[in-house]
Amino acid sequence: MFAVSCGHKPESGGTTPAGPAVKVQTLVLQPQRVPEIYEAVGTIRPKLEATVEAKITAVIRAVKVNPGDKVRAGDVLATLDDRDLRAEFEKAKADFERYDALFKKGVASRAEYDAHETKYRLASASLSYATITAPFDGVVVKKSCDVGDLARPGQPLFALEDSQRLRIEADVPERFAPQVNIGTKIEVRVDAYQGKCDAQVGEIVPSADPTSRSFRIKADLHPKKPIKSGMFGRARLTVGERTGLFAPSSAVRERGQLTFIFVAADGRAQMRLVKTGKAFDDQVELLSGVEPGEKLIVNAQGELVDGQPVTE
Repeated sequence: MFAVSCGHKPESGGTTPAGPAVKVQTLVLQPQRVPEIYEAVGTIRPKLEATVEAKITAVIRAVKVNPGDKVRAGDVLATLDDRDLRAEFEKAKADFERYDALFKKGVASRAEYDAHETKYRLASASLSYATITAPFDGVVVKKSCDVGDLARPGQPLFALEDSQRLRIEADVPERFAPQVNIGTKIEVRVDAYQGKCDAQVGEIVPSADPTSRSFRIKADLHPKKPIKSGMFGRARLTVGERTGLFAPSSAVRERGQLTFIFVAADGRAQMRLVKTGKAFDDQVELLSGVEPGEKLIVNAQGELVDGQPVTE
């Protein structure tokens, strides 16, 4: 796998690569304190979403929106056949106006006035239910009705969500409960987004799941690029600190399935197979293969092979 020059064998029995010494820059490996990160997988969801239903039973006369349309609070989503409702409203209105005039003349009683006023208000409310409107500013994500369908109470017609305010919902093991609080800032990585965004815990479900022994957190996102609900995300929570050895990612090399680094010892480059762990920015954790105090080669003015003479 690696180029090793064959030539004069020193008394130690090793092989010495031919060629001049390569000038290198080194870094003494020292244990560093780093945050202990737990990565919780979750789903991006809107902070505000709603299922819009009809409040009365009537035939749908018109549908004004389609999935993907942006709407504002109060915009008309659909209208229902209101002919029967309007007839009832007109009758209730006429009766109320008549009894209102009679009550002012002292001919009708207060009870009669109140009864007709109630019927008038109920008829007015029922007529308003024939117009289905958006409850908030958002996007129509689902339409479950068409013109001619019979709308009934409890039957979903539209699904809306606020695409401007999103959050990630993820389950966190109960052992990390003391480290997560309302207002805790976390980092979220979204694979489809190909980047990371800041987030802040805005809600914590107060009870843990007895099966998974975890509790759910909901963190408000502050993305710099557009993302959509339903995407997969990873919430990175800082749950403590630990000690480890770290190397610049540029100093860690790979060939096939092997991962290795070079250290400088006794004026020569020594190749070390290493096992790597988590990455922190431009640093990679070295789990095995090196010891504290060794000189890691981070830059070389030429090609390095195992046993290559080097100067600092």
